[in-house]
Amino acid sequence: MKKKLHFMCVGVQKAGTSTFHDILQQHPDINLPINKETHFFRDRDKFEKGIDHYFSYYFKDSPTPFWGEIDPEYIYFKDCAEAIFKTFGKIKIIIILRNPVDRAYSHYQMTKSRSLESLDFITAIKNENERLTTHYNKIHFSYISRSLYAEQIERFESFFGKENLKVLLFENLIKNTDATINETMSFLNIPSYNFDYSIKSNVASEPKNKLLQNFIYKPNKLKSAVGKLIPVKKIKDKIMLTLAEKNKKAAPKTALSIDQKQMIYNTYFKNEIDTLESKLNRDLSHWRYE
Repeated sequence: MKKKLHFMCVGVQKAGTSTFHDILQQHPDINLPINKETHFFRDRDKFEKGIDHYFSYYFKDSPTPFWGEIDPEYIYFKDCAEAIFKTFGKIKIIIILRNPVDRAYSHYQMTKSRSLESLDFITAIKNENERLTTHYNKIHFSYISRSLYAEQIERFESFFGKENLKVLLFENLIKNTDATINETMSFLNIPSYNFDYSIKSNVASEPKNKLLQNFIYKPNKLKSAVGKLIPVKKIKDKIMLTLAEKNKKAAPKTALSIDQKQMIYNTYFKNEIDTLESKLNRDLSHWRYE
């Protein structure tokens, strides 16, 4: 029988998708990729290797009835929705949204922690449109544009239909985890399970060693040379993931001021939230700074 995904959680980035992944992978009837975020439907080189490669490379072979993936890159990059639809048809799609100001700043902090960002946050968002000229920059510096959710949701609705989309809120996932996960299991028609909700995923961090951080995340000749000595890509990927985890330490929490949040909200997101409230028929007043 041809393998097929039952569902995908397509985003958004920095909205609890790691927590969502770590909870769902506990379920004995759910098979997720060995490592979260394959980027298969975002990365053209990976996608061109074909769907058989996708299942054999990223998943453990398993008789479990429900296969899925959780990758927040898919909602943002425009070709992903169509690629997923053409591959699997009308599967179930889950989207997790977060206060757009908080999401944008959390994204910035992640990029900064990887030593990829040299600008302060306000300067970065003011220059964002001019920076998003390459695929690499869209991955790393799309702080505001990834937080403009309405168009991204509509793209998936156009392919999968509203009836196959489930929109969750980050706040509910964190504060009412049990109810939110049970609601999701019902939407996916997957039997309920006694999940462990005490896990903490993707906690804010910074590098212990910046040189190692640069080696992991930035293109460089040394990494290319080392890579040639390890011909099996799966092994190289595992080594990089292990190095990245070992190089993390807890980061001190920094926050935007209320004045900064209000400025960002008024400049970029006020009209967006109006549109979302109407579209989702949901009160999002807790995202406003008025």
